[in-house]
Amino acid sequence: MATQKNVKQSARQGSNNSGGNNSFYVPPPDVPNNKTDDDSQTGFLIAFISMVIVFGLLLPLIAWMYLDILQTKNETKQQQEVILRLINQYKQEKEYK
Repeated sequence: MATQKNVKQSARQGSNNSGGNNSFYVPPPDVPNNKTDDDSQTGFLIAFISMVIVFGLLLPLIAWMYLDILQTKNETKQQQEVILRLINQYKQEKEYK
C-alpha cells in the first residue's frame, strides 16, 4: 500500500481514463473531411452573384448622393455670395445717410 501512494498517473491518463480496460473511455471525435463539393461551390456562386447585385445597386445610389451633395454645396456658395453682396450694399447705404 505504501507503494500505491507514490505511483503517479501519466499526463495522458486522467481520472476517468486510466489507459486500460476502463468502461469510462470516451473516444476522440471524428475529424471532419472537408471536401470541396458541389454544395459549397453553389453556395459560393450564389453569394458572389448576390454581392455583385448589391454592389451594382449601391454604386449608382452612392454616385447620385455624391452629385446631390456637390449641387447643394454649389447652391450654398451662391447664396452666401448673394448675402454678402446684400450686407455690403446695406453697409454702403448706411454710410451715405
